Amino acid sequence: MKSVFLLQWQRFRRSPILVVSFFVLTVVFVFFLAGSAPGSQMTIYTYAVHSLGEEERDQWLSLLNESDIYEFKLVEESEARRAVTDRDINVAVQLMEDDYRFLIATDDPNRHLIEGHVNQVFSEELRLREVEELGAESTFRQEVEKLQDEPVLNVETSLLGGGEGSFQDDERLQVLVGMTLYFAGFTIMFCLVNVSEEKRAGTWNRLIVSPLRKWQIYIGHLLYCFMIGYAQILAVFLLFKYVLGFDMGDRFGTVLFVIGCYVFAIVALGMLLIGIVKTTQQLQAIIPIVSTSMAMLGGAFWPIEIVTNEIMLMLSKGMPILYGIEAVKGAAMYDRGVFQLLEPISIMLLFGVVCMGVGINLMERR
Repeated sequence: MKSVFLLQWQRFRRSPILVVSFFVLTVVFVFFLAGSAPGSQMTIYTYAVHSLGEEERDQWLSLLNESDIYEFKLVEESEARRAVTDRDINVAVQLMEDDYRFLIATDDPNRHLIEGHVNQVFSEELRLREVEELGAESTFRQEVEKLQDEPVLNVETSLLGGGEGSFQDDERLQVLVGMTLYFAGFTIMFCLVNVSEEKRAGTWNRLIVSPLRKWQIYIGHLLYCFMIGYAQILAVFLLFKYVLGFDMGDRFGTVLFVIGCYVFAIVALGMLLIGIVKTTQQLQAIIPIVSTSMAMLGGAFWPIEIVTNEIMLMLSKGMPILYGIEAVKGAAMYDRGVFQLLEPISIMLLFGVVCMGVGINLMERR
């Protein structure tokens, strides 16, 4: 086992370009899709109807921009419509005297959050104006602002999972975890191509008749692929957590355990593919198809919560990356431990055991 394991590392030392390239791709994709600044704001194009005065328009913009999450940027109506039409943005806001309208390109989960913020701002301001019109004192607004700064009761809120954060943090973490697990799947399965290549070249048969036992040959290859995949995911997470300032919570130990379960599932999936295909060329062709399809169905490219098609949701239940993302986000965002994440962890382990058993069985029959 040790000799087979060390042989794989010697191959890696001679040609590390595969692993390095997927690591670099992960960093580049996450950096440009999620950004590196944890405090960045979401820019929302905003335009006003012609009948709205400049002073009142600026007042609405000032109220809307009191949020730390959103930046409402004033643009011309033509520019906002062009940006929405070209899908540069998904949402734009039209301001009116006492109302607002949304210009929407696609149904986006951000839209509901933006609409909630805009609705709250308009509702509060219109209620204050209504009271003032009823003859309230001139100091009424100042008194309301004072009460808001010094409330009689302080109410603390938290998310249902026990975590704290915003949707923006969730979106950034979604990109980080999804892209990392996606590219790690490529690395792991392409490393397993060595097994297929050895079988094609006859090296595998020579190993079988050697003093090595068959299980030692398998363990040597599988352990190498496991360590390569695990190291890639760990390196990306450490880079974004400690260098680029991504918040991954206080349960990093749980995250590491989840990573191990996911990598095991992908190694097992790779063994299943080796057992199914007949040639190395077929394996190299099917790996991108399987990896990308699994990532798309499993929510690596977009949150699975925005998918409404029942067939797609049903298919996603068979994708290990879905449970990997769910478990990592559960530990990072909602402070869940291993026992609270037993369901996704158990499914990944079960998936791995089944794929490994079937894959090795198919290989042995040839």
